[in-house]
Amino acid sequence: MKNILEVKNISKIYQAPNGEVPALNNVNFKVKQGEFVSIVGPSGCGKSTLLSIISGLENPTYGKIYIENEEINGVSSHIGYMLQNHNLLEWRDIWSNVTLGLEVQKKLTKENLDYVEELLKFYEIDEFKHNYPNQLSGGMCQRAALIRTLAVKPKILLLDEAFSALDYQTRISIVDYVYKKIKEQFITCLMVTHDIPESISMSDRVIVLSNKPGTIKKEFDINFEIEDDSPLARRNHPKFSGYFNLIWKELGINEKNQSDD
Repeated sequence: MKNILEVKNISKIYQAPNGEVPALNNVNFKVKQGEFVSIVGPSGCGKSTLLSIISGLENPTYGKIYIENEEINGVSSHIGYMLQNHNLLEWRDIWSNVTLGLEVQKKLTKENLDYVEELLKFYEIDEFKHNYPNQLSGGMCQRAALIRTLAVKPKILLLDEAFSALDYQTRISIVDYVYKKIKEQFITCLMVTHDIPESISMSDRVIVLSNKPGTIKKEFDINFEIEDDSPLARRNHPKFSGYFNLIWKELGINEKNQSDD
């Protein structure tokens, strides 16, 4: 598979009244087309800042972002960005919410609207397209938010703690469902999460960032070699705990807690 995304020498320094505050330091990695990559790291290490830079919502201090070998400056239509809250507009029904991006981009063509209809059926909420967000469950609202993101046909999907607002049972269910659908559509995903099990259960690769300023400490290739590959099947696989322990150790959580005592 070819590389679709390259993050090259990305550093971010914020200016504060008492001096400079480095958030990211020389971050480098590539993502292949159709690959699902997760980024984990301590709180405040710059994970979400990195996604904001990749999305074009924030500029790096140093470094460049490339999509299919072309440098990206500013917001790109090639990237879809989904946050932890669905942010559906309560006064619009599901149909007008999921077509909002197309409306803003003035791309409400028959072809695009037909594609949205396909997505609604694919994610099994087409029967609820005339309902309002407060009439749907949290999991269904997250599916609608995903459809809104995919409706503009991005080449890369960024997920920033996209499922963390859901209760645990709903989260496990929706993660399993969305993972299978994303893989069926061969969508390239880059996900930020605090949840190590979630990263292992969904990813082809997990990138571990260091404490601030965030830099890459280590990358782990995740391969379960199971026929019915799904987040739920992975969680029940004997190799799961091994991956968890490796990533946990790399994060150095035990060492940090002991040093704080």
